[in-house]
Amino acid sequence: MMKYLAAAKILKKHNAQVDNAVFHLHYRVTFVVFLVAGALVTAREFIGAPIQCISKSVPANVLNTFCFIMSTFSVPRHWDQPLGDGVAYPGVGTHDEENDEIVYHAYYQWVPFVLVLQAIMFYIPRYLWKNMEGGLFNTILAGLDKMTLDENARHKKHKILAQYMIRHLHMHLNWAIRFFLCEALCLVVVVGNIYFTDLFLDGTFMKYGTEVINFPDMDPENRVDPMTRIFPRVTKCTFRKFGSSGTIETHDTMCVLAVNIINEKIYIFIWFWLVCLTAITALWLLYRLLVIASSDVRFKLLQVRGRWAGRPNLDLIAKKCNLGDWFLIYHLGRNMEPMVYGEFLKEFAKELENSVSTLERKPMLVGS
Repeated sequence: MMKYLAAAKILKKHNAQVDNAVFHLHYRVTFVVFLVAGALVTAREFIGAPIQCISKSVPANVLNTFCFIMSTFSVPRHWDQPLGDGVAYPGVGTHDEENDEIVYHAYYQWVPFVLVLQAIMFYIPRYLWKNMEGGLFNTILAGLDKMTLDENARHKKHKILAQYMIRHLHMHLNWAIRFFLCEALCLVVVVGNIYFTDLFLDGTFMKYGTEVINFPDMDPENRVDPMTRIFPRVTKCTFRKFGSSGTIETHDTMCVLAVNIINEKIYIFIWFWLVCLTAITALWLLYRLLVIASSDVRFKLLQVRGRWAGRPNLDLIAKKCNLGDWFLIYHLGRNMEPMVYGEFLKEFAKELENSVSTLERKPMLVGS
C-alpha cells in the first residue's frame, strides 16, 4: 500500500518560500490527491483485473482484451427496470441495435492517464511561479528563517537586508503581481478541471455529487443510482467472429467492471474536493483583491505579523512602502521567528528614516 502513497512525500516541509495555504492546497494536496487516485485505479491487488467478460465460446483473454479496448455499453431503458424479465443488472438486458438508445463506456481505459494529467495541471501555477521567482526570495532572506543565538550575526544580516530594501524600494511590484497572477491561475485550473472532467465523463460529472446526495430521498420505485448509471459494474459487450462456415457469429456477453468500484468512489470524492477547492480559492482571491486595494488592510496584516517592531516603526514602513515592498516584507515575516522579524523591521525603519533625512538635507547642501 505504501508504494501508492509515495507521492505524499511532496507534502513534506519545504524551504522558506513565498507561499500560502490555498496555494498549498493546489500544488501539494490536490496534486497528491490525483496522483494517489491514479495509482489506486491501477492497483490490481485491491480489485483484480479491471474487466472480466463471460463467454464459453470465446477465449477469456481475447474477449477481455477486446472489450476493454473497444469499450462496453449499457442500455438506458433497463437502468430503472426491476431485475428479471430480460434484465440481468441495471442497464444490462435485451436490446435492439437499431431502435434502443445505447450508452458506451470507454472512459475507464483512460482514467489513470487523465488523473495524472490533472495532477500536472494543478502543479502548473507553482511551476510557473518558481521559474518567474528564480530563487530571489531565498537570496534576500539570507538564512534569517533559521533561528540563531548569535546576536551580532543576526544584526549584520538585518542591516544587509534593510540596506537591500532601501536600494530596491518600490522595485518589487512586478514580482508581487506575478505571484497574484499565479494565484488567479489556480482558480482557472480548478474550474477548468471541473469542466474537463465533465467532458471526459460525457457530461455526467457536473451533477454527479448532487445526484448522489439526493439519491436516498428519491422515490424508490423510480430512482436510478447515479453511481451505477455513470460507473456501471456490469455492462454488455458485442464480439463478432467468423464461424466454421465463414458466416459472422455475434456473441452478446456481459462484462464485470471491477475497476468501477474504485472509480465511483474516486470521482465522488473528486467532485466534493473540486467544489470545495473552487469556493476556497474564489474566497481567497476576493481577500487578495481587498489586500491589493486597501492600504489599511495591509497595515493591519503587517501589524499582526510584526508587532515586536513597535507601532512607530510600522507606521513609517507602511507609509514609505508600496504594494510590492509590503508583499515582500510580509512574506519575510512569514518565514522568520517573530522576535527576529521585529528586529529586522526596527533596522529597516531606522534605515528608512536615515534615507529620508539624507534626502531632506541634500537641497540645503546644494543651496549653500
